[in-house]
Amino acid sequence: MVADVILEKHLAAHPGVLEQLNLARDAAWTVVDNRLLGLCEQRIREILGVADSAQLANWHADASLSATERACLAFTEEYMIDVANLSDESAAAVRTVLGDQAMVDFVSALLVVEQRQRIALTWVTVFGEVK
Repeated sequence: MVADVILEKHLAAHPGVLEQLNLARDAAWTVVDNRLLGLCEQRIREILGVADSAQLANWHADASLSATERACLAFTEEYMIDVANLSDESAAAVRTVLGDQAMVDFVSALLVVEQRQRIALTWVTVFGEVK
């Protein structure tokens, strides 16, 4: 992923920090279904404007998505747009399809994925593209 390359470049002089960020990344992808987290990561990248495509821009109309994927994508959009005002309905929908512990794992993983993308975006904005 592009974010991984950017983090590796900018944290080369701080291997301990990079290691901890990578451990958090690995844990996130271990506790959440990879297809589900990948869809949510793609939507995060689209919202941040760093995705190569907008394949999930109209996910609401995609009949191939499961109820779990729909609930998690709706939650992801709300999380990205206004985390302080996440609706009870979105949280309840995720809890219904995932269960309590899996929801905790999902939200934690979503935070890790989102923060890696934002850090990479910030560094590219400040320092320019990775060469």
